[in-house]
Amino acid sequence: MTTKEIIISTKNINKSFGATHAVVNLDINIEKGDIMGLVGENGAGKSTLIKLLGGEHTVDSGQIIYENMPVSWKSSAEALKKGIAIVHQHPLLVSSLGAAENIFLGKEFVQGFFVDNPKGIEEATKLIKQYPIYADLDLEKPAREMSAGEKEVVEILKALSYEPEILILDEPTASLPKDETETLLKLLTEINRTKHITIIYISHKLEEAFEICNKITVMRNGKNIGTLAKDNFDKDKLVKMMINQDISEFYPDKTTKTGKILLEAHNLNTNILRDVSINVREGEILGLYGLMGAGMTELVESIYGLRTLKSGKISVNSKAIEHPQVEMMIRNGVFLIPADRHQYGLFPSFTVSENITIAHLFSLFQEFLIKRSRENQAATEQAKRVNLKYADINQSVMELSGGNQQKTIVARWLLQECGILIVDDPTVGIDIGAKRDIYKILRELTSRNKGIIFISSEINEIIGMADRIYTMRRGKITAELKQEDINQENILKNIL
Repeated sequence: MTTKEIIISTKNINKSFGATHAVVNLDINIEKGDIMGLVGENGAGKSTLIKLLGGEHTVDSGQIIYENMPVSWKSSAEALKKGIAIVHQHPLLVSSLGAAENIFLGKEFVQGFFVDNPKGIEEATKLIKQYPIYADLDLEKPAREMSAGEKEVVEILKALSYEPEILILDEPTASLPKDETETLLKLLTEINRTKHITIIYISHKLEEAFEICNKITVMRNGKNIGTLAKDNFDKDKLVKMMINQDISEFYPDKTTKTGKILLEAHNLNTNILRDVSINVREGEILGLYGLMGAGMTELVESIYGLRTLKSGKISVNSKAIEHPQVEMMIRNGVFLIPADRHQYGLFPSFTVSENITIAHLFSLFQEFLIKRSRENQAATEQAKRVNLKYADINQSVMELSGGNQQKTIVARWLLQECGILIVDDPTVGIDIGAKRDIYKILRELTSRNKGIIFISSEINEIIGMADRIYTMRRGKITAELKQEDINQENILKNIL
């Protein structure tokens, strides 16, 4: 077997931030032409490592070797000039500039003393043809008007415009729809094959890493735990390396006994739903599963009053709910954590504390005067309850990791007692440790006789968490699966 050239490596590097040791005595070798997956829980050191490789941080000790030469980058611009480009999880775009302007920011095309914007659009169009991630991207749309997916595409195109030797991507598909995700994965494989670009790919979605990577390196507590070659990829083994625990212990024990019906929906019809009937009981996690567009999200949003029902009946604790509305459902102890936390769940300009308390200000401060100290105390108690990791309860919520942003929303809806919690894909785009924390929170709720309606896009997750499952296809319930019937074969048979 031919040994490939090592393009970048680290020798015993360390990086600390105060008392936090983010990277510890880390050795890693990345060969030219690799697509190397980098996985681990939040806080494992992945983001710090790529920032060290890309010149955004400097090592405290140890050495980085790039193209057989020791390097000590003075800035990310220097590393970029030498061929190392990073695409961060949260795009770093200028909100007032269009897509083309952001792509070529810092290397604008000029005509005389002025920036030649038409030339920029022309070159950006060529770039999109060369790298067709998103052919319909509006190159003149300001970044502030772009969707999260569009911003991610612009950030990737910006990095590719430098024709890098090494392309580092940190959770590039977290904000992308399924079609764009598939296109990006194919594109990365293609540019790796044809242009021999070395790719370092951070993702919490192990299926994506399995699909495109030829190696996967696992980090835990700032250390390199090991690297698996493609022939040895095994999800159970990777998870154990990441969390130092067998995957059989990953999902909490299921409910053995359920109580009365808490919520019942009968013959619901909308533009998408067709005669849908479900119920959820005390002490159970009820799963809803189907292919994208099958109607799971539409169902829970209709129950919650976010969509208009054409017909059907809903009851909570045997009380009929006529024309459900959000305020009415909240008063009846039904809370919803939506699928898109950035668009519908988080208040990005608010602090962690404000995001936790925002839905409960009237009950917390009936005298109509918000006391910051009491608000922070309530938020801190909730943060502890969900194992939220943060530096300061008054820091911006956007400074938190994706998993901790999701736990912030969970903390909000657990601040007051609920009877039924509806969670729509609550673990999408978050790390495996945060997933485990959310699973434990949901099981703790069922132990107190709460009912959970749980939507997931991952079949293993729905099997691992749900006590009972309704499968859906084209807006209809196709089966009700109980404990002994919950397996992959039965689920797939009823959703396809």
